Amino acid sequence: MGKKKVAKRSKIKSFVKVYNYNHLRPTRYSVDIPLDKTVVNKDVFRDPALKRKARREAKVKFEERDKTGKNKWFFQKLRF
Repeated sequence: MGKKKVAKRSKIKSFVKVYNYNHLRPTRYSVDIPLDKTVVNKDVFRDPALKRKARREAKVKFEERDKTGKNKWFFQKLRF
């Protein structure tokens, strides 16, 4: 595959969402991707521009980690 096709296929669609911690299930899997707490916080949900900025930062961080090759299992397609 060419560089253009690889770049297109490795795009990640990110989202920012509020979760209730009581509904999360603990697992042995974790990923240490540092997100800036000043950009991704609960005030983001009040302003659409801030939410877009937070989503963009998350996308950039995840794509950087994917390109480095660490945590390959995290970026594989789920097969149900």
